[in-house]
Amino acid sequence: MTWRSFFVRIVCSILIVVFGYVVAAETMLYRLNESQVGSSSAIHMQIDHNALYGSAITGDVSFLKYGVAAEKTPDIIALGTSRTMQFREEFFQGATFYTFGGIGDSVDAMRDIFDRISLQNTPKIVILGVDWDWLNPHYSHELPENALDSNNVLNRRMYLYKSLFREVRKNSKVQTQLLHPNLDEVDAIGKRPTIGLSAGVNYDGFRKDGSYQYGEYILHPNSIEERFADTYQRIEKGERRFEAADHIDADELAKLEALINHMRQRGCHVVVFLPPFPNQIYQTLLDSDRHGGFMIQFEDAVKEVCIAQNIPFFNFSNMEWLGASDAEAIDGFHGSERTYGRIVLQFQKDDALVPYINAEYIEDCLRESNHPFQIIPENL
Repeated sequence: MTWRSFFVRIVCSILIVVFGYVVAAETMLYRLNESQVGSSSAIHMQIDHNALYGSAITGDVSFLKYGVAAEKTPDIIALGTSRTMQFREEFFQGATFYTFGGIGDSVDAMRDIFDRISLQNTPKIVILGVDWDWLNPHYSHELPENALDSNNVLNRRMYLYKSLFREVRKNSKVQTQLLHPNLDEVDAIGKRPTIGLSAGVNYDGFRKDGSYQYGEYILHPNSIEERFADTYQRIEKGERRFEAADHIDADELAKLEALINHMRQRGCHVVVFLPPFPNQIYQTLLDSDRHGGFMIQFEDAVKEVCIAQNIPFFNFSNMEWLGASDAEAIDGFHGSERTYGRIVLQFQKDDALVPYINAEYIEDCLRESNHPFQIIPENL
């Protein structure tokens, strides 16, 4: 055997293995309704068909949000963590709205998001939801990977394959669906096309305004005790955003002040609010020796920054202050769409934001809906 023929056989063998790997991965993605995850087609499906996007193999939605927002060029944005994903575009009028909640969890991440979207379109108004963990010195402030936001199609697909095989190995629900697919191509709640396994099975996913539909909770709400159990466990163990602290991180506070100043210099009207906890969770935090002092420092520090910069500040740390019962909470630190409708009504105290608030519509929805979480008609 010559060296050339040996080399050709080696190359052919490698290509066969790679081809088999790709075919296997693409077949599994198709069976799991995940083929369009990380692709431009997902962006166009959201824009053109209001598709519900919910992947079960990766939580990276940066590509989707940046892609949709680039087309919408929103005048008003919500900037924050998953605790800003409950704002709806129907809450506003006379301007386009989009929420970037869910693609970062630190001041640095918010700066990165704002700078990215401002390259194409600088919003008129930024509603900034400041989370308590941003100023916690014992919580990681690393930027998210956002691998699907790469311009390299091959890199995006390889990341998706890696995430797929990881979930297939460890996630029994994914394994079951792979063997016996039982999902819907149309969202049973809003009658939208579904992208991703979570959207097709539980109807969980992102809508075209960047908000999140908690489909499983909407259709089958658990008791308050069940919904809050994980948060109580986090508080008790001091983990997963609830790390114990007795002082705020001065460096992160300085970054927050710089971020607000940066957005204002770009011509944005900035509104800062503290997202709500259910009353019983908030009281537990305040009464805790490991969290109470920090929470008070956090609220006071953010308020002082806003006063110094002369920008609107709203402290909604306790849902009860909004007239909302704990039954409206999705879990121990996420308010529902109903709660965030109440928040937007409170924003009427801001002269710059009030012309864009669809107050009568929100009030009608709050009055007419009897669901603890949802108030906007399901097909919107």
